[in-house]
Order: sequence, then structure tokens, then C-alpha cells
Amino acid sequence: MITLYDYSKSGNCYKIRLLFSLLRIPYNRVEMNIKKGETGTEEFLNNISLNGKLPVLIIPKDYRKRDPNNPNINPNNNDYDDPNKIPEDGITLTESNAILTFISEGTPLFPSSSSFSNSIHNAKIMQWLFWEQFSLVPNILPLRWWITYLNLGDDPKYLDQIVEKQKLGYEALNLMENHLKDKEFFVDDKFTIADIALYANTHICEEAGYSIDSFPIIRAWLRRIEQMPGFIPIDD
Repeated sequence: MITLYDYSKSGNCYKIRLLFSLLRIPYNRVEMNIKKGETGTEEFLNNISLNGKLPVLIIPKDYRKRDPNNPNINPNNNDYDDPNKIPEDGITLTESNAILTFISEGTPLFPSSSSFSNSIHNAKIMQWLFWEQFSLVPNILPLRWWITYLNLGDDPKYLDQIVEKQKLGYEALNLMENHLKDKEFFVDDKFTIADIALYANTHICEEAGYSIDSFPIIRAWLRRIEQMPGFIPIDD
């Protein structure tokens, strides 16, 4: 069974738990405490993640990838292309969106690129995954950490950075609002891992000092995702 090294309050880690729940994939979960420095220990850096970042996925030698033609089947019951290519100690995979694509490949959330239309569809998904990491995440997650968990929202040393990040963050939210104005989901009006990634770090933006009162389309999109079968909240 695959193992997820996780921090329950992290939006990037939540993406993976949400995907597992939506696809009904069993996994082992190892909770790490970032505030206590558990991801900065020599043991963690040497054996789990060289950069000390979460989430981390450990793929064991006996892992069986899900069948692209049967997306709802338990992945541990399928034949792997060549299990001998997995080292005895497994494979370590980091970066939340890389994990999303690996786990969901061959499902409706990220279909196999077996045709030109599927390749374009997946490229659009990747487009939003890159955008999420470079335009949304840097302007929400640091602020959420400073304001909600470190209580630095009134610290003069952080004020200029907070103002600048919120400016850029509101620009990102405006872009999302405009993109969704005639759509239910981000890519081809189909629920995909692009929606999962964007949801995970958008629904917590109020903890970073943002207000989404002026983004009714985003609010409606958030509610749609929360009604998906298998949905779990971040604190589940």
C-alpha cells in the first residue's frame, strides 16, 4: 500500500487526501508536525525528502497502478507494467501536483493521452496545475501561515509583504472568477485534478486574510466540489 507523509493543515497535502477519497484509494498516512520541525530532522531529510517538503508519497514495490480502462477498480488488484522497475525500498515522489497526476492518470480526472483530444485536455489540466503553483499558492499559503498560525498579521516587518501578496492574490482570484463565469469546472467543463488542486488552496484563502464575498462564481464552484461523492474537508 502506498504511504503519504502528510501535514493535515497543508492545502498541498490536502489535495492528495482529497484525491484518494474521491477515487476510493486506500493508503497509509504518516502525520508530520511542521511546527515542531519534524520535516527538518536529519532522518527525514536523508530517508524521506531531501528538501524537507510535504507531501511525500512512497510507492512500494508491490504497488499496482490502476487500470486506465477501469478507473474505479482497486489499484492494488491490477497488474503493474513491470514491478521489477520499482526498487526494493520503493519510489519517493514529491510535489503535490506531480503526485496528483501520477495517482489520477487513466481516470476521468486525468485521462490517458490515447488521442489528440485527450492530450489537449490533459495539457489544459497541466496548464492550471502550473498556474496554481506559481500564481495562487505563493500569494495564499505564506500569508495563511503568517496570519493564522504564527499571528504575524499585525507585525510591521511583514506588512509590506502581506499587502503585495494580497494584491497579487486578488488578481489570481479575479482571473479564476472570470474564467469560470460560463463554466462549472476549469477544464472543458469536466471535474479534473485541476479543480482539486485549485480548490485545496482557494477554499482556505480567508485564513490568509482574503475575502471571497465579491467572488460569487468562485463560491458556487467551491460548493459544487464539496458536493462531489467522496469529498472530505481539510480537517477530516
